[in-house]
Amino acid sequence: MAEVLRPLVEASQKGDREALGALAGCVDRFVRIFSGSLSRRLRQSYGSTVDFVLEGLAEAMAKLSDFEYRSDEQFYAWVSAYIRGRIVDAGRRTERRKEVERDVPLGDDIEALPASDPTVSAVFSVREVRTVVGDAILSLQVTDPQEMEVVVLKVFEGKSWPQIRDQLDLTSEKRARTLFTRGIALLRPRLGRSLGNDAFGELLGT
Repeated sequence: MAEVLRPLVEASQKGDREALGALAGCVDRFVRIFSGSLSRRLRQSYGSTVDFVLEGLAEAMAKLSDFEYRSDEQFYAWVSAYIRGRIVDAGRRTERRKEVERDVPLGDDIEALPASDPTVSAVFSVREVRTVVGDAILSLQVTDPQEMEVVVLKVFEGKSWPQIRDQLDLTSEKRARTLFTRGIALLRPRLGRSLGNDAFGELLGT
């Protein structure tokens, strides 16, 4: 497993503000991967995805001194848990309010949210699969950033091949497709066995 972030994490735990800023720089990728995690009611009541991401990231960074680093993958999963926790808590508050106001059972919105600590056995919906895949993408972004960027643009943002080519200033659409194929190949051994090839393929369109 990658340990590229170890120096940044350790320096941040010692109070290095520059290192802490570098760690927080992953916020953009978190925003984009978690952009599909909010229901319409949550957005209306609590704000955009970026609000949850910034709050979750800030909470994680505030508790960084208690974090025991073992790998980059573990770090990203740790931060992701704080972001998901914020989203899930807001969803529960929204549902409690709906019960009080309307005296109706919980609706579909809370079911669409990713669990605060998802396990393979609990992955039943495409949205939950998306969250697990997002964590894997985050874990690979340090060692294979271009491949993961293409996967995020294609899968999470729905960009076309020409749009990806132009956005990343690639030489051709073929280059974009090649990077996507490599990215899928990197993700498959991490997720294919645990999620099952059907769920993995459904999300990534393979």
